[in-house]
Amino acid sequence: MIERDFKLLLNANALKNIQVHYAIMSHGYMIVANGDHLETAKRETREFKTLDAAAKFLFKVGVADFAVKLRTSC
Repeated sequence: MIERDFKLLLNANALKNIQVHYAIMSHGYMIVANGDHLETAKRETREFKTLDAAAKFLFKVGVADFAVKLRTSC
């Protein structure tokens, strides 16, 4: 889902599950909302270098309650 759709769904209170996952391939973090990862307008996965940067983005768009998943395997 692109950022514009993310913000629209957030304003409509349609997002129930927001998580920040550690991305092993890029050694960074990505945001997953309702099972879909957040993408840029160019349809590339939005990646954050630090957990602080991902949290800062979520706080900026109005999300105060999210989960952090650091281990990606079962």
